[in-house]
Amino acid sequence: MYKNIFKYRLAFSLIVINLHTFILQAQPFFPEKKYPIDSYQIPIEFAVSLAGNFGECRPNHFHSGIDIRTNQTENHPIHALADGFVSRIKIEAGGFGNAIYITQTDGYTSLYAHLNSFFPELEAYTRSRQYDTKSWKQDIYLMPHQFPIRKGDIIALSGNTGSSQGPHLHLEIRNSKTENPLNPLLFFNSLTDTQIPIIKYLAMYDGQKSVYEQKPILTDVIKTKKGYALKKLTLTIPSDKVFFGIAADDYMEEALGTLGVYEMHMYVNDQPFFAWQLDNISYDITRYMNAMADFKTKKNNGPWIQLCRQLPNDKLNIYKSFTSSDGLIDLTDGLRKKIRIEVFDTKRNTSAIEFWVQGQKRKLISNPKNNFVAGKKNNFSNQYIEFNLKEDALYDDINFVSKTSEIDDEYSQLYEVHEAYVPVHSYFDLKLKPKQTIPAQFKEKMAMLRLPYTKEGSSNAKAARCKGAWVIANVRDFGTYKLVVDTVAPNIQSTINDNDTITSMKTITFTIQDNYTSIAKCEALVDGKWLRLVQKGDTFYYEMDEHFPIGKHQFDIVATDENKNTRRLKYTLIK
Repeated sequence: MYKNIFKYRLAFSLIVINLHTFILQAQPFFPEKKYPIDSYQIPIEFAVSLAGNFGECRPNHFHSGIDIRTNQTENHPIHALADGFVSRIKIEAGGFGNAIYITQTDGYTSLYAHLNSFFPELEAYTRSRQYDTKSWKQDIYLMPHQFPIRKGDIIALSGNTGSSQGPHLHLEIRNSKTENPLNPLLFFNSLTDTQIPIIKYLAMYDGQKSVYEQKPILTDVIKTKKGYALKKLTLTIPSDKVFFGIAADDYMEEALGTLGVYEMHMYVNDQPFFAWQLDNISYDITRYMNAMADFKTKKNNGPWIQLCRQLPNDKLNIYKSFTSSDGLIDLTDGLRKKIRIEVFDTKRNTSAIEFWVQGQKRKLISNPKNNFVAGKKNNFSNQYIEFNLKEDALYDDINFVSKTSEIDDEYSQLYEVHEAYVPVHSYFDLKLKPKQTIPAQFKEKMAMLRLPYTKEGSSNAKAARCKGAWVIANVRDFGTYKLVVDTVAPNIQSTINDNDTITSMKTITFTIQDNYTSIAKCEALVDGKWLRLVQKGDTFYYEMDEHFPIGKHQFDIVATDENKNTRRLKYTLIK
């Protein structure tokens, strides 16, 4: 009899455990997507291999589509996903490079970026507009009747234009009404993905402090047969509030490297507590990626940590909170809290980590005098530095600091405007006072140079203006600044020489760089007439066309920087 009772109790316990697991997995965190699945044409003519997916953390933005490899080569045919019409074409040196937008008949818009060229009729139309407007950069909106498209039509050749580090196709699917990018992997269910996400680190933060006023406690996770675990089952923190973050990657058979995770769920004491899902993110708010991720840790050469909370001034619409705390966990009752964090890909492959956290009461420390509050206007002024931040500038509070240091320079000091590891959302006018009055001949030639932080690379400067005793530039970064006088015109290096015969040349190429600011304008002219000059980074090239006539002609290349310093090279060329 006792054996039977024990047997029933064991069976009941197993039922409770399984029911508990089912309840955990079945919580309604986000509504089901109702996108058309597998109805679209694959845009390339070979097996899909992804180099990036939707929602990955990139500098100052979420990745807004999927990157499809093109076998490290260019000029592969790109096919339209569905019926529609070309509604927009955009050409720029950075960003998407050459891009086509197709408004589809099903209510979605597909975007194809980093292209080398468009289909012949669209390419001819675009080049005509470039010559008419005397501008290579274009952003053209088109009517439905101009370039109708059928599913499977070849619309372009793949390339490596814009902010691209190698040949690939960047593909986006947007809601045509809102223009918000959607997660393309939710449309291509046929792509194989049986691999679970990998959790690399757990990050723990003191909930009484700003994310920028602390260093997270990073804990390695251990892979187990059941998932992931920590070396210690219980984490302790000397605070009565805590929040967490995760560093995680996803993998799939259709990708050679790592991808970003799609969704995160967090439970506290087995109750749904907080979640985020990376889909339907407007370009207007994509810079809030700097709030969803631990910007400070990444800037200091750490991993991308995605927070399991919403910072006070984060306006992203990706979150779901089951309490008013937005992911901040209250430990004031002194009890251990059971935490479970789950991460998912778009195929619902799942990894999870479960642990306990214990807090300690601690007396709050009053904020220093120069405390800046997120969500409010914040101003600073001293003898050498002045600025005003708008309400949206900061994601979390900071204890602002500044300092000036003497350097061997006639006009400038080093101006430390807080720390470069704190992100700023919106532009602000930064006013710096020079050592002495700027002479009249230099007032239109001033630039504000921001020194590189850690692995940022080279310095970058913005053209500045003088007003009264101040030099002013519109910036969007904290960091260390310096004032410079910019009187040097851009440097131009060319593949041609004076009196060259160019009959057999397909392109004429130039490398154009400026010592401080960027190239504001660059033109190529033949006998004074404008030629179409393409830009890729510091490289500018003219592709031979009918606008360069046969015979001997004067060819000019003219480059101007942000401070209106101009260099002109003149050649006599024979075609």
